[in-house]
Amino acid sequence: MTLDELRNLQIEDIIRWPIKTKLIAVAILVVLVGIVAWIWFIAPENDKIGQLREQESSLKEQIRQKQLLAAGLPAYQAQIKEMQLRFAQFLEQLPNRTQIPSLLDDVTLAGRSRGLEFELFQPLPEVSKNFYAEIPVKLKVVGTYDAMGQFAAAVAAMPRIVTLNDIDITRLPSAGSDDAAKAQSTQKLVLQCTATTYRYLDNSEKTGAKP
Repeated sequence: MTLDELRNLQIEDIIRWPIKTKLIAVAILVVLVGIVAWIWFIAPENDKIGQLREQESSLKEQIRQKQLLAAGLPAYQAQIKEMQLRFAQFLEQLPNRTQIPSLLDDVTLAGRSRGLEFELFQPLPEVSKNFYAEIPVKLKVVGTYDAMGQFAAAVAAMPRIVTLNDIDITRLPSAGSDDAAKAQSTQKLVLQCTATTYRYLDNSEKTGAKP
């Protein structure tokens, strides 16, 4: 069929069109319908499907993260319980206000029972923290190196927490010029430090505590 014949075709005469022309027309119509269907129906649905797939991937990732959290929850809860237990044990090691004097007496006894001579035992002002208070005491003791080591070990082994800080050890100056005085001074040392214990603050004291 020539181009002129195509131009002369009339829609009203479609029944009399040649078979080949009818097939071409049907093919063109099918293509046009397909294009229209794609533009108006299929393409928007494809976009929706793409969005739904993205949402599906996002939801799957959220589920995976929550499953990981759920799987680790028992271990996390166990860690929390262990931390709470340790914190409770720590608080048990903090003396209350009424126990402080006897604790300081225990520190003095730990030194004297090991042959140390206390030249200074000076309590300093209490320092409040978040939930506890520091109670420092300046110490100056005289004795042998072994006695000082035993004293430090005894303080560390106390059921209540006591720490020794700002430690300074020097030789004891000679008190005389004779050989006996010099020999004694070479064996003894002077230990100066700050012994610090701690106590738990009650609710009324926590208000003005420093961080």
